[in-house]
Amino acid sequence: MSSANRLSSAHQLKMTLTGGKTALLAKSRGSRGVQLAKTASMSVFLLTASLMLSWVALFNNAPLVFSDTVSYATAAFQREIPGLFSVFYSIFILPLHQGVTLWPVVFAQGAMLAHLLYVTTRCVSGGAIRRTEFLLIVAGLCVFSSLPWITGQILPDVFSPVLLLGMFVLAFCNDALRRGEVLYIGALTTAAIATHFSHVPIALGLILLCIGLKPIIAPSPIRTRQWAALLLIPFVVAVCSMVAVNWLSSREIGLARNSNVFLLAKLIDEGPALSYLTRACPSAGYALCAHLEELKDRSHDELKWDENSPLKKVGTFDELEPEARRIVRATLCAYPFEILQRAMFDVGRQLLRFQAGDGLSQRFAKMVAEHLGAIFGTEIEKSFIESRQGQCRLPIAEARQLHIVGLVFGVGFCLWSVMARRQAVPTKLVALYIFVFAGIVWNAVVTGTLSGPYDRYLARVIWLACFVGLVGFCYVSRVPNQDSAR
Repeated sequence: MSSANRLSSAHQLKMTLTGGKTALLAKSRGSRGVQLAKTASMSVFLLTASLMLSWVALFNNAPLVFSDTVSYATAAFQREIPGLFSVFYSIFILPLHQGVTLWPVVFAQGAMLAHLLYVTTRCVSGGAIRRTEFLLIVAGLCVFSSLPWITGQILPDVFSPVLLLGMFVLAFCNDALRRGEVLYIGALTTAAIATHFSHVPIALGLILLCIGLKPIIAPSPIRTRQWAALLLIPFVVAVCSMVAVNWLSSREIGLARNSNVFLLAKLIDEGPALSYLTRACPSAGYALCAHLEELKDRSHDELKWDENSPLKKVGTFDELEPEARRIVRATLCAYPFEILQRAMFDVGRQLLRFQAGDGLSQRFAKMVAEHLGAIFGTEIEKSFIESRQGQCRLPIAEARQLHIVGLVFGVGFCLWSVMARRQAVPTKLVALYIFVFAGIVWNAVVTGTLSGPYDRYLARVIWLACFVGLVGFCYVSRVPNQDSAR
């Protein structure tokens, strides 16, 4: 081959390689551009959903607050470990508020729930429900459910539905998730378990529910060991973290430093502990024996929080804890059937109490304003006092009527779709129906037994009935003749 031909061939090869490299670079840039566009689209989508779910707080002109908000908002900021609460919610929200404003917490909670609801919807519908339709579902939840009243409040109650949905997605939707989504939802579920003591037994019950449903619903490609790890790792990590924090603060193994004081107050209120003390005093040598008459006709909230509570006359909760532990154990041994009977009664009452707005009172708004104002500044104090909650002008009664409508629709449509349109409903969606309603009942069992019936304990998850009803309605309306994806 001549020198000229060799030069020509080399030039052609160089041009080919250069053209190929240019094409690869263009393709790479195009791929990055598409990815950036998708990320931007998802960000706008989540921002829109977050703002929708924050409408109650925005309408209130301040985040919604309960009496416990004080402890949750300040514990990590002041480097304190509460004896009756988990500190982890306080730790998680600290980077968001930084002692300046609680508004980022509200918007982050809205975005967190919106994303988890979207992932769940995408999973059970096989992607049939698009983003625009999902935003309509969110709009329905904003009007006909307690969800925006939960996301707009500074309490770990927002993590109760996260726990329920996170467990469901990890157990039955992992085949439809990217690796990053699995890791994120696993971390989110771990956080959910750690943020509230009631979430530990709730999570344990949900794991057992997953095991029961696994033969029917769990993705077949996933191995049993891997499937179990997805559920057990968040639980083990969360519980070990809670025990470790309690050990550092009290040198005792348990979830909370003052958990026995909490249980003692409930058992005195309900009668068994008071009966035991009446029988055991004064020979038992309890310090509470000196205040036996004062314990009568007191609610457990009064025993825990009133300044003149006989429990506080004995000493601090830390000082009372060893005696409370002995009394609680002795009461459980002496009156097991009475305690079980009362627990069953409380569970029944809890199932009937689910109204939104529990504790969103003017008195609590002013109390929170006073305490947070001393730490965060006068602007925070002013915002809570001047809020609609602080002025007793929240439309709680009107909202509750709409929530009843949403609950009736959700339950009614789930029953109708399963009974009349079963072939049009995917198996995973039916599984979500079962999981949500079983989770709501189990939530009532745990909270009614351990703490007693309060509306806020069921309001934090009851809106899921409306959610699954709306998802089912959108799916059946969109693909009315599609067979179940088995």
